Amino acid sequence: MGFNTATSRISSPWFACSLIALVAVVIYSNIYRGPFVFDGTVQIEEKVQIRDLKNYLSPSALLSSRPIVEATFALNYRFGRLDPFGFHLVNVLVHVINGFLVYFLACNVFKRLYSSSMGQFAPVVASTSKANPKRVTSRTRRAIENKKRAASQSLIPLMALFAALIFVAHPIQTQAVTYTVQRYTSIAAMFYLASVLLYIRARALYSGANGTGSSPKALAYFTLSFFCGMSAFLSKENTASLPGVIILSEYLLFDRTWQGWKKKIVWFGSVFLLLGVFFLYVSGFFRGDLQFGSLLEDVSGLMKETGAVSRWSYLCTQFNVVAIYIRLLFIPIGQNLDYMYPFKTGFFDGYTPAAFLFLIAIIGLGIWNIKKRPVISFGIFWFFITLSVESSIIPISDALFEHRLYLPIFGFVLIVVYLVFDLLKERRSWVVALLISIIICLGVTTYERNRVWQDPITLWTDVVSKNPKNHRGHNNLGLALNDQGRFNLAVRHLLEALRIKPGFALAHTNLGAVFLRQGRVEEAIDHLSAALLITPFSVQAHNSLGVALANKGEFEEAIRHFSEALRIKPGFAVAHNGLGNVYARQGKITEAVKHWSKALEIDPDYATAHYNLAIALEQRGLIKEAKGHLFEAVRINPGYADAHTNLGFILERQGDIERASRHFSRALQINPGLVRARRGLEKTLR
Repeated sequence: MGFNTATSRISSPWFACSLIALVAVVIYSNIYRGPFVFDGTVQIEEKVQIRDLKNYLSPSALLSSRPIVEATFALNYRFGRLDPFGFHLVNVLVHVINGFLVYFLACNVFKRLYSSSMGQFAPVVASTSKANPKRVTSRTRRAIENKKRAASQSLIPLMALFAALIFVAHPIQTQAVTYTVQRYTSIAAMFYLASVLLYIRARALYSGANGTGSSPKALAYFTLSFFCGMSAFLSKENTASLPGVIILSEYLLFDRTWQGWKKKIVWFGSVFLLLGVFFLYVSGFFRGDLQFGSLLEDVSGLMKETGAVSRWSYLCTQFNVVAIYIRLLFIPIGQNLDYMYPFKTGFFDGYTPAAFLFLIAIIGLGIWNIKKRPVISFGIFWFFITLSVESSIIPISDALFEHRLYLPIFGFVLIVVYLVFDLLKERRSWVVALLISIIICLGVTTYERNRVWQDPITLWTDVVSKNPKNHRGHNNLGLALNDQGRFNLAVRHLLEALRIKPGFALAHTNLGAVFLRQGRVEEAIDHLSAALLITPFSVQAHNSLGVALANKGEFEEAIRHFSEALRIKPGFAVAHNGLGNVYARQGKITEAVKHWSKALEIDPDYATAHYNLAIALEQRGLIKEAKGHLFEAVRINPGYADAHTNLGFILERQGDIERASRHFSRALQINPGLVRARRGLEKTLR
């Protein structure tokens, strides 16, 4: 089988999409049971809004910040509750779809740019060496050029396939795929890529109609492109760079003449103005009373995620960060979930001047290659444009995160594939072998990187091993260790977080939680009080302090802190549960039941509230209702030994000895020292 025959077979769209899907699914096959980590606990596990899909179906909700991705989280919850498998599965499927979009978009980009730089990948056409070049007729020259064109065009699907495979296999993508909450990034990229692809398809159809006409199909594509752009922004705000990429595509792929641009500038201006108004509305600019006298200040405020760093400092930092991004694309070694990269104080801080000159050189390379190698230019400008929102003068709390490369990497893969095919154009089998080797290496690295994400302790140990001064990493590692009952080690890391950053309120709060579990109530109160001195509106600190004070028997003070937590965050189910516990200890069962019921109204999957309510209902003789809540408690948390035990006693009293025995046995499997469960099991076996 010849190379051309093999190429035509393996680069068909159906084969290409099947291979892209297979590679992505295999590489990410080890992530499906990975837990929610970092922001995932807040954005998914603790976010009660996603428990009801109706919260995202009203017109006002649809025009709020990131409603599309929030709705997908709500759908995940509806069909699988908080089972991580469904969340990870959707993330991988989105990644696969993005691989398809990269394939088709790369096909279109390569096709358009080869029209202006034809024959670069064509085989060397042997002419008769003895012939006089002057005797070669124009017809022969046209035949040679046509053969070159056909040869180069036949490689486009294969090149696009390799570009898509690098996109799905590159380990830098793990943070946008494996890190569940970063579905914001991947879905935004999906709509972004679709918008650009649809624009290019529409523009090609428009150009094909004698250069000036249009067709219903082209208009449909333009419309879909516009709505995909809006959907991208409704998924994540970094997609505001889309107009820049559309202009890039129009210029490099279709029209580089001033005459042509004079005709279309009004249309572009109108559409981009409409998109700008939409972006500002979704960002909240037109909500409430608008003070036109402070218009510029209002816009400036929207374009600033944090006030802790100046725009100039952030920009200088990003010169260094973008250089690091480029290094990670070529050499993905030393990846880190949380770099906590320090902000620069000015232009001459550290390697900033060198990084700036490096980036200027790359941009210059892009300008220099516009006519000679436009693929390189397109890839370079795509990279910088798609990074422009998060790596420019809009300050963000964290300077560097790997998931910000998810969309810019498209420009990188175009350049890599182009260069490999160009440099080895006379050795096509070498090209294929080299690119397959690269993809295998990237895939294995990605699979190994995903192992780090399978356990919070492994993940945060990796973070602090790469940056021992990362106070947030030590705090989160301490929290993970606390969840596993490794209290002494948890305390060590939380104290290290406070040593690095003495005013770190969250570490004080988490230390208080660890000391509570150890029964060190006074130390817990000290740290929780310190946390509230730093951040008086900390819901978690108020709640934990309420628990600590209740353990000391100071019920009124405990109620005050639980109530303050609810004042700050009215939908905080944990504080309602805490209030229920305090009222129950005071003998106010009616009040206790009211708060436990409210906790379950807010969070139907709150196993502890189900258990507490079941005990109260059982004491009132409402056995059927109590049993229902205990069944819910063990369904939500199969490792809830006390719930299994109480359920066993109810079933035993109802004569269901077999099921009672199973629940007692399960309780003892979880906690072999549970005396009540052992007595219950012995009773059922008599």
